[in-house]
Amino acid sequence: MASRFYTRPAQASDSDELIALIAATPQSGAITINFERTPDFFMATKIVTNTPDVWVAVERDSERVAAIFSIGHRDVYVNGKRQDVRYGNDLRIHPDFKSGRTLFNLLKCYRKVMGADWMQTVILSDNDASLNSIGSGRSITPTYYDFGEMTTHMLYLTTPRPSPRHKYNIRHATHNDIELMQAFFEQQAKTKQFYPHYDFIKLLNGDEYYRGLTINHYYLMFEDNKLVAMAGIWDQSSFKQTRFVAYSKLMSVARLFNNMYSKVFGGLMLPKAGDKLSYVSLHTLLVINDNEKLFSRLLQHIYNDCLAQNYQALVCGLPALDARQRILEQYRSKVLKSKHFIASYHDDPRSQFDTTYPLYLEPARL
Repeated sequence: MASRFYTRPAQASDSDELIALIAATPQSGAITINFERTPDFFMATKIVTNTPDVWVAVERDSERVAAIFSIGHRDVYVNGKRQDVRYGNDLRIHPDFKSGRTLFNLLKCYRKVMGADWMQTVILSDNDASLNSIGSGRSITPTYYDFGEMTTHMLYLTTPRPSPRHKYNIRHATHNDIELMQAFFEQQAKTKQFYPHYDFIKLLNGDEYYRGLTINHYYLMFEDNKLVAMAGIWDQSSFKQTRFVAYSKLMSVARLFNNMYSKVFGGLMLPKAGDKLSYVSLHTLLVINDNEKLFSRLLQHIYNDCLAQNYQALVCGLPALDARQRILEQYRSKVLKSKHFIASYHDDPRSQFDTTYPLYLEPARL
């Protein structure tokens, strides 16, 4: 007897159904958030992975897309060397098909596609449903091994930060800086575990992995004539949006107090349930020796620049154990915590990772 569902690679024609599926499966927590993908689901997929690998489970009778998972490839640095690694995300089942058979069929395909590979994945710390699911002990699911935590700060862009005089020169990058930026990137990024690889020439050539980025979105920081830090900002709203779907009862009260405070003293007005947030993400952050002073000066400059562009928030994420977290804590912000896992159907792969390399995750590519 044929199964009620069959699995296949996702197609461009599935985009509208996948957008609807994402809308129907928000990330629950104190604030229920949905990361939407209009106008085309695959635009956002192509900035998460260099080589997308998206699969859907389809109900035979209706031909409706019942579930999805993404398990594409991207180049990251592992133990100082560039490596092709899978990244798993968007494991979603439409509420109309919340049955064990749907999940079984989806995960059966998941296991076949993943094979002997391992993958990275990130789950919000207050997403209890997903965290409980990965710990269910089902043989059809991979084993998820803890490998660090991440803290993301949504910095409220309210009033300009003081700009004391300093000896550093901070400016926007130009096409003439490509060679310098690439050399600095390859020197610094390989010192971090799982830092995503960037090829700035591809950015100039319109590669979809860099959708929405231009070279002048980068800030370069010099001490004398030496490049000592750089970072970019990325407005992804043309293909990826964050909607505040709902608030818990406690968070609803907190939102009212936050917004009253913000009206009087200045601050981020948390959107009402159903509204989207206008924000920009910090990415490709590289600072020599992870120097806190350099990071503080660069962040302050970028913060003021983004405020002048009328964004509501600047999103910056760092590993939870990164000492530069205390710089971010000096700003008013909404904090989101996430857990990073290495998942595998086989032996625990963590022994192959040199723990002297500090973890780095790119929030804009999750």
